[in-house]
Amino acid sequence: MNSLIAVYIAWIVAQTGLTAPDRPAVHFVTSTEMAARYGAPESNGLEFQALYSHAENTIFLPNGWHIEDLRNRSALLHELVHHAQHASNVQAPCKAALERQAYDLQIKWLREQGVDDPYGLIGTNELTIYMVSTCRDDS
Repeated sequence: MNSLIAVYIAWIVAQTGLTAPDRPAVHFVTSTEMAARYGAPESNGLEFQALYSHAENTIFLPNGWHIEDLRNRSALLHELVHHAQHASNVQAPCKAALERQAYDLQIKWLREQGVDDPYGLIGTNELTIYMVSTCRDDS
């Protein structure tokens, strides 16, 4: 896992010019804990691929995460983008605005891996990315 994280951080830095952060802590947790950390009730049907805690400099991955799974690896890369943003003190009008860069890099990385439909693989689309990356009054 450490070598994979190092490769991903190097790729993110090469793509963005962000500061290369130290390796974050990575913890595997239950779906209940993932939902609680996100601040959502588990029963709402959300499937969490990964989460990043700025306060803890920690990436949380679900217990079922597998290094061989391309979708899982892309979720790790997405959270490492947030880790690099945090280390670089990227300023954004709201926390949600940081999602655009993370999704754009995740999509780009998946295309580099030969995925024809990266949106389909990760279960999203441009409209959803726009919605989750748009600042709202309460974000």
